[in-house]
Amino acid sequence: MPETSLADVLRDYETRMKFVLVISLASIALLLVSLPSIEPGTTTHALVYLQLTTFCGLAVLMLGLLLWTARSA
Repeated sequence: MPETSLADVLRDYETRMKFVLVISLASIALLLVSLPSIEPGTTTHALVYLQLTTFCGLAVLMLGLLLWTARSA
């Protein structure tokens, strides 16, 4: 029985990972556009930075996984 690698399993989810990447990049763009209108020092300002960090991390993770699965093909 052939052994399946993690890259093979992730290749089945490639379309979903691309979708998550696009949504993350769109969310980052919207947050950056709205950032100048938010008053510094407020809770909303802190939440925007938290969301930016989260979406950037998610985008980097998805991009890394997509590149890794493409290289291991």
